[in-house]
Amino acid sequence: MPEGLPKGANPREQNIDRGIYRDIMKSLLNEDCTPNTFHLKNKGISILAEEVTKAENDEELVVRFSSPEQGIVDGGHTYEIINSGKSKIAELNQGEGNSINQYVKIEVLTGIDSNLITEIAGGLNTAVQVQRMSLADLGNEFEWIKEELAKKNFLQYVAFKQNEVKDFDARDIVRLLDLFNISEFPNNGTAYPIRAYTSKESVLKHYLMKEDGQKEYVDNYRRLCPILNDILILHDTISAYGRDLYNEGGGKRGGRLKFIEGDSKGHKLFKFPFIEKEGSYRLSGGALMPMLGAFRAAVIEDPKSKNIIWRNGGFSDVIRLWKEAAKDLMETTQETSEELGRNPNAIGKSKKHWAFLHNMIQRRIG
Repeated sequence: MPEGLPKGANPREQNIDRGIYRDIMKSLLNEDCTPNTFHLKNKGISILAEEVTKAENDEELVVRFSSPEQGIVDGGHTYEIINSGKSKIAELNQGEGNSINQYVKIEVLTGIDSNLITEIAGGLNTAVQVQRMSLADLGNEFEWIKEELAKKNFLQYVAFKQNEVKDFDARDIVRLLDLFNISEFPNNGTAYPIRAYTSKESVLKHYLMKEDGQKEYVDNYRRLCPILNDILILHDTISAYGRDLYNEGGGKRGGRLKFIEGDSKGHKLFKFPFIEKEGSYRLSGGALMPMLGAFRAAVIEDPKSKNIIWRNGGFSDVIRLWKEAAKDLMETTQETSEELGRNPNAIGKSKKHWAFLHNMIQRRIG
């Protein structure tokens, strides 16, 4: 196993000093298990690459990477465990009667559209996240969210347990709240909630974080309780109507924008449950999240309750603001898309873009 493989496509850092990963290391070292069966009990390593070719000796394969977003997309922990255990294996194999001879499955995907990298990474790296979500639900960490969703009959669309199949899950709700978390991302232009796009797991871990026994970070999210359902409605509204408002404003080619998903033939209908709508088009996550996050400029802290609320005019004023600003937000996103090679994933990671959209809404509010 070569060292130094890139891991740009992997959405989380690897921490192998945990119980489950210590057990994997034991399997690698043939401890308390049937010897040399590591490859039968491990799902392996998935890699995104530009191309794979045979070496001149015709016995090895050469994997070439051409983008910082390529590399190990799933199995980063397995990769670290193997490299960490190689010296131990060599040491053990010097002993009498030891013969550790392990294999691991390697899958290399080439020809993948860069726009799909985030979706692929998110899909392949859900096991630990979903488990954490389910355990948090058992610990009643989401009760206040459930209570608020029930007020609008939105609870039916959100999963909180592993293997529940619904349009959204608790991680989605928490990361949408993170977009309006002015406790950590104040409206002074010093920080932007980009992590809400790049890593559901990171936001979920942050939501569940405790310091000195106090749920400090959970309180930052709980303060958003008064606008939670409004955020979900705004999310679906922007995603469902962004293309149409762009066209009505003079764009007229919204369906061809690279950050618009869908087609005019309606081969796939997208669901927007919080506004009770289906449509043939929606914004990709890389375009939607910075656009939605820009409306963080429309919230303030209630001096009495310390909760986060909409500015004067309430949510109806926010919807009006969206309709007025939609064309400019879409055009700016299109300009950013062109600058970044029409890559929706790159849009979602661009701090400059997040800042620009936020400033646009802030200027309109005055």
